[in-house]
Amino acid sequence: MKKEHFMVKGMDTEFVEFRHLEHDILFTRFERLSLTGANVREEAKYLYLIYIFRKQHKLAKNRDSDGEIDTFNIICFNKSYHTFDEMVHNLYSILTEYILNQDEVFRCLNEVQKLNPKNC
Repeated sequence: MKKEHFMVKGMDTEFVEFRHLEHDILFTRFERLSLTGANVREEAKYLYLIYIFRKQHKLAKNRDSDGEIDTFNIICFNKSYHTFDEMVHNLYSILTEYILNQDEVFRCLNEVQKLNPKNC
């Protein structure tokens, strides 16, 4: 993915992409639209989303193709969170469903820390 795919003019957006075997895991942070002029907590300024895709190789059903095998991204999991802490609290159990190697799970957890608003 490229950063310009997530750009919304006037909004702060960030994403982290993690690949493990046939799974692509995408973590995004979008700035919430403020409906009131009041100041809000730092974490309440953002909405966090997790997407987990699995690559699947299937026959492409096009008239032009002669039974060529193509790669498709199948969505396995998606969820939104209102705070960074809420997302991280649930993240380990989600990741261990798709990544069996504990070292890779911890590497992914470290990558997600880039979305922490306290680190900005």
